[in-house]
Amino acid sequence: MNAEQIVAMREQAIVQMEALLATSGPTITVGGEEMAWAPLLAALERTVDWCDRKLGEYEPFEVRSQGTT
Repeated sequence: MNAEQIVAMREQAIVQMEALLATSGPTITVGGEEMAWAPLLAALERTVDWCDRKLGEYEPFEVRSQGTT
């Protein structure tokens, strides 16, 4: 999975989180069944966290060192 795919996954999860938070109640209807959205929100938050960790692996890093003579 490349960085662009991870960014897209992260953005999609955030859009879904915003949609959940915009609902008026603590439940949503999925496939005709009513369910609490808190577990779904938690799963989406974990997805965003995972994406952030993976994207952090793609960023360049620096090691500060100091030589002595």
